[in-house]
Amino acid sequence: MVMNMNRFRHQVNGNRIDRMALVVLGTLSFCGPSRLTTVAERTGLDPSTVSRQVADLEKAGLLSRASDPEDRRAALLEATVEGRALMQRLSSGRRKRLERLLEDWTPAEVEIFGDLMGRLNVATEKYGAQTALEVEQELNHG
Repeated sequence: MVMNMNRFRHQVNGNRIDRMALVVLGTLSFCGPSRLTTVAERTGLDPSTVSRQVADLEKAGLLSRASDPEDRRAALLEATVEGRALMQRLSSGRRKRLERLLEDWTPAEVEIFGDLMGRLNVATEKYGAQTALEVEQELNHG
């Protein structure tokens, strides 16, 4: 199966932004100014991947970079006003789309779904390190 990666890129302010960049922007919007290494840790992405996404986000005016006051050699990345507004629009749109998907569900079904999603999130967190190790092994040992 071949995946069309263009499906995962979007025009934003005349620039092509991929979904991983939106993960980076969302992390910065939620957590506030952070170093690149911190963003990589929080997203689970490789620092080189985060660096590429940061460059695209900067070019699109969605992210800015400033000197870290605690260490002038390091840079702090921060979502711009435009970047935070974009994440707010995406969040609002996601909420509307989910409401549309669930509009035919009963309140009891929505509650059950919420409970099950919560359990899935807890299990995902619980086994996160193990899952990452298994994926790494699968990637490197066929």
